[in-house]
This record gives sequence, structure tokens and C-alpha cells, in this order.
Amino acid sequence: MEHNHEHTHEYTHSHEHTHEHNHHHEHEACGNDRTKALLAYMIDHNDHHAEELAGLLESVDGAAKKKLTEAIGSFEVANVQLREVLELLEE
Repeated sequence: MEHNHEHTHEYTHSHEHTHEHNHHHEHEACGNDRTKALLAYMIDHNDHHAEELAGLLESVDGAAKKKLTEAIGSFEVANVQLREVLELLEE
């Protein structure tokens, strides 16, 4: 069964810029190439957000700094898992 839909996501960051992402998917036509490209994009995107958050570490202390560090680690853990998915798709 083939169906088409478009996703639009807008992300706003504290440094006052937005990212708008449009993803058009034709599910039957989606192959490993498209999936791998999207995964690679998301890994890069997550790295960018982790870097932005790391830049905030100097501005917080105590429990907030600990939680922010954990959040940054979550991006890193997610990217390890996404890279593993890419490796599996490339086998």
C-alpha cells in the first residue's frame, strides 16, 4: 500500500534561529538510501544540538548543570544507536 505525506517540523533555539524541515515520504518508494540519508542527517543534527547545549554549561550550576550534562549525553547515546542502525543497513 503506497501513501504519501509530508512532515513539517520547526525547531526554535535560544540563540534566536529556527530550523524548518520538510520531509516528503513515499513509503513504498522509501529504500535504504533514503533511510540512510535521513539517519545521517539526524546524527549530524543531533551533534549540532549537543554542541549548542554544551555551550550553555558555563551558564548553569549545580543540579541544572548535572541535568544539562545528562541531556547532552542522551544526544550522544542516541547517535551511537543511530550509527549502529546505519551500520546494519549497510551490511
